[in-house]
Amino acid sequence: MNTYNICDEEHYSTVLYSAIAKDESQVEELAEKAGIDLTGLTIELIRRNVKDELGRPYKAKIEDALVC
Repeated sequence: MNTYNICDEEHYSTVLYSAIAKDESQVEELAEKAGIDLTGLTIELIRRNVKDELGRPYKAKIEDALVC
């Protein structure tokens, strides 16, 4: 599994969503299931082969990005 940021094409530094998926196609599937329209958004690969503390791959998911 890999981590992805989904950003607005016009404001590239603004991350709207974060996803864990095997590839961009799965990110698109997760977004569709969650009712997220990816029109005008860019999917950016952040990290490859992410695993939890026990070395297990994370489950696929998409969520709102946290703004600090």
